[in-house]
Amino acid sequence: MSEFTPHEAPIREAQNLPVPLPANLVGRDAALAQVYAVLKENKPVLIHGPAGVGKTGLAAKLASAYASQSGGVLWLNVDNPRLEELLVRVGRAYQITEVTTNESPLGFIGAVENTLRAQKPLVVLDGRIQPDVVARFISRCVNGLPLIMTHSDKIEGPWAALPLEPLTSEQAAALFKQEARITDDTQDIDVYGLVKLVGYLPLGVVIAARSLAANKMTAEDLLKQMSPVAKTAGNNSPAIALTVAFSKLNGALQGLILMLAATFEGRASAEIISKMSNAPVESVQQAMNILAQLYFVQRSRRYDLPYYALHPLVQTFAQAGLRKSGKLDTLQGNMGSGIVNYVTTYAAAGNDDKLAAEMDNVLATARWAAQNAQDSDIVNDLVTALTQAGDFVRERGYLYDLIQLRAMTGTVSAFPAYSPEDLPSPEDMALVDDEDEYDEDDEYAIDEDALESVEAVDDDDEEVAVSSGAFDAPDFLNQIGTAEMGAVVDYSGKDVSELRSLLAQAKQSSNADEQLRVLKAIGKSQTDAGMENEAISTYNEILSLHEDTGNREGELETLDMLAALMSRTENAQAAVMNATRGIRLAEDLNDNETQMQLLITLGDARQQLGESTQAVQDYSRALQIARQSDDSQNEAIALYKLGYAQLDDSDPETAITTWEQALELFKAQGKRSYEGRTLGGLGNAYGDLERWAEAVNYHTSALHIAREVNDTEEEALQLNSLAYAAYQANQLGEAVLRYRQALHMAYATEDRNNIVSTIVDLSRLLLQSRMYVDIVNMLVDAAAQFDPNDKDLVQLQERINSEKALAQQYGTKLKPVKGTARDYAANAYSLLDA
Repeated sequence: MSEFTPHEAPIREAQNLPVPLPANLVGRDAALAQVYAVLKENKPVLIHGPAGVGKTGLAAKLASAYASQSGGVLWLNVDNPRLEELLVRVGRAYQITEVTTNESPLGFIGAVENTLRAQKPLVVLDGRIQPDVVARFISRCVNGLPLIMTHSDKIEGPWAALPLEPLTSEQAAALFKQEARITDDTQDIDVYGLVKLVGYLPLGVVIAARSLAANKMTAEDLLKQMSPVAKTAGNNSPAIALTVAFSKLNGALQGLILMLAATFEGRASAEIISKMSNAPVESVQQAMNILAQLYFVQRSRRYDLPYYALHPLVQTFAQAGLRKSGKLDTLQGNMGSGIVNYVTTYAAAGNDDKLAAEMDNVLATARWAAQNAQDSDIVNDLVTALTQAGDFVRERGYLYDLIQLRAMTGTVSAFPAYSPEDLPSPEDMALVDDEDEYDEDDEYAIDEDALESVEAVDDDDEEVAVSSGAFDAPDFLNQIGTAEMGAVVDYSGKDVSELRSLLAQAKQSSNADEQLRVLKAIGKSQTDAGMENEAISTYNEILSLHEDTGNREGELETLDMLAALMSRTENAQAAVMNATRGIRLAEDLNDNETQMQLLITLGDARQQLGESTQAVQDYSRALQIARQSDDSQNEAIALYKLGYAQLDDSDPETAITTWEQALELFKAQGKRSYEGRTLGGLGNAYGDLERWAEAVNYHTSALHIAREVNDTEEEALQLNSLAYAAYQANQLGEAVLRYRQALHMAYATEDRNNIVSTIVDLSRLLLQSRMYVDIVNMLVDAAAQFDPNDKDLVQLQERINSEKALAQQYGTKLKPVKGTARDYAANAYSLLDA
C-alpha cells in the first residue's frame, strides 16, 4: 500500500484548518470562554445560531488552540450524515482499515472508539446533523473527549448548548471598521446604519466592509447603495451586503462564484472550476485569492493543492440568481458531466490524490443525478470509473461510499428489502433437534472433541458480522392504489412514448385534467417496469399540478407515492421530506389510513438514515392508528418494523416483546414468510442479549420457514446468523455445518463477496483444530480466485503455512481433502433436505 496522508487526517497546525481562521473575534470573548470551559472538561458542546452569525469562526478559533496539542483537531464538515458515514470518515482520517474496507462499518464501531480514545483529538462537527446520530456517535466513540458541534437550531441531547446571537450594534460597528480599515470616527453614523442593514451578523458585516475597502468607497456611499436593496428585501440580512458586493465584481469573478455555486457541495478544487469555466488553473487560483480576501470564498488545501468553498449563505444567494435566470440546471448538468470526465480521467491514470480530493463532489453529484431523475448514466459511469480505479477504493477507504453509489443505481440495496407475501402458521415452527442435521456419511463431519480441545480464538480475530435485521421497502406501493392515483384505464394499452405524445398535446391545449390522467398512466407504467427514478420525476409533475389546482387530496395521494418511491430508491432524505409533509396534510384531512402508511414510510427512511430513535416514534404512531382502526394487517407490519428499530436503538428486550406480538398476528393471518422473518429477528435480539442457545433455536425455526416458502435471500441470512449464534453458544460442529451451508448459498447466488467472507469465517473456525489445515487451505485457495488481495485471506494463508509446519513437527494427522470448496459446501447443504 502506498504511503499517503488523507485530507481528512487530524489537523496539527492552525493554518491547515479547512476554514478561515479569524484574527480577532470581535465581541465573542464571553462565548469563547464559555465553550472552552466545557471543552476543558472533555465534554461536548453545541454552538447554535442563524446562518452567518459566526459559529464556524468561533469553532475555528477554539480549534486553533487545540491544533498544536498532541491529539490535534479532527474537523468534519457534515450534512446530516448517517452514523456509518461518520465512522468511515474517522476510519479514513486515522487509516483504520477494518472500518474503511468493510461493507458493514457499524460492526467495527469499537475500533473507532479505541482509536479516538487513544488519539484524544478535539472533534469538530461543522454543519447539520441529526441529534440521535450525534448522540450515538458521542456515546459510542467520543465519550470523554472534547467535541464542538455547530448547528443553525438548538438540538437536544447530552451536550451543553451555547446560543450565538448577532453582535450588538457597537460590536458590529467595531468589526466593520476593523475589516474596512477605517481608523477614525468620522463615518460612524453611516457605519452603524450599514451594520443594521445586515442584521448585525458577522458574515454580512465583513462582506460589506471588505467590498467598501476594495472599491475605495465611503460608508455613506455604500449605505446609499445598500438601502434600496434592503427596502426591496423587506428585512435586514447578510444577503443585502452580498447583493451589493456581488454587483461590484467584474464578470469573470462573478462567473467563478456562480460556477462554484453550481457544484453540489459548494466546494471544489481549482482544477474542477477550471474545467467548468474554461479558464487556466493559474487564472482561477489568482481570481479565487481575490474572492477569498473579499470573503466570498473560503480557501484551504487538499493534497498540497488549493481547495475552495462557499459559505452556505453565499451558495444559496448565488444559486437563487442562477435559478431566476434559468441557468442553474444547465450549469449543474455541466457539472455532472465534468465530474464524470474528471473521475474517468484520473481513475485511468491511477492518480489517487486527485480522486480523493473530489470524492465529496462525486457523491454529491450522484445524489443529485439520482434524486432529480437526471441522466441516469451519470451514477453508472461514476461507479464504473471508481470500480476500475485500481486499488483506490480499498486503499483510500471509499468502499462504503462506493456501496452507496451502487445503491443509487439500483444494483444493490443498502438494507435487505422484502416484498409482501402470504405469511405464517404455527405448527412448522417446532424447534428442530440438532442431531437430525448430521449425517454419519458426511466425509467432512466435524470432530467435536478436536475443536473443543483448542482454546477459543481471541475475540479480536473472530469478529463476524451478523445482520441486525432487514427493513422492508415500502410494501404498500402496490396497495396505495395505482387505481386510486387516477383513472388510467383509457391508456392501459399504450406505451410510454405514446403517452408522452398525448401529454404534449394536453399541455399544448392547457388541459390540466388530461395532463393528470396521462401523467398518472406514465407513472404507473414506470413503476410497474421498475423505473423508480423516472417515476419519481413523473409524480413530481403530478404533485405540481395538484398544487396549482389546490387539490389537497390529490397532493396527499401523490406525496404518499413519492415518499414510498424515494424510500425504495434509498433517497432517504427526500423520503423524509415528502412523508413529513404528507403526514401533516393527512392530519388536516383526517385521512388516518394514509397517515399510517406515511408514518411507516417515514420510519423506513429514518432507519435507512440510521435514526432509529425517531423511527421507533414513527412506527409507534403508525401502530396506534392501526389499532384504533382495527387494522390487524398493518398492525402486524408496524410491529414487525418497530421491532427492528427498537433493536437498532439498543433495546433488545422491548424488541422481543414487540416481535412476540407481531408473531401471534402473523400466525393468525397465515403469513408464513413474515412469521419466519420475525423469528429471525427474535434470534438477533436474543443474540444481542447473549442468550445464544435461544438465538440458535429461533434462527433454526426461521431457516426452516425460509426454505419452506422458497425465500433464498432469507435462507442465506438465517444460515449465516445461525452459524454465528451456534459459535457463540459453543456449538462448534453446528457452527461449521451452518457456515458450509451458507457457503453453498453464496455459490448458488454467485455472490463473490459473500463467498469470500463466508470462507474467511469458516476457515477461522476450522483452524481451532490443526487437523483441518488442509481443508482450510483448499477453501482459502478457492476464495483467492475471487479476491487474491483480500487482507483476511492473506492473513489466513500465513496462518495455514504456520499450522502446516507445526503439524509436520508434531506429527498431526490431517483430515483429507476430497473435492472442491463447492463440493464441501454442497455436501453439507444436502443434509438440509435429509
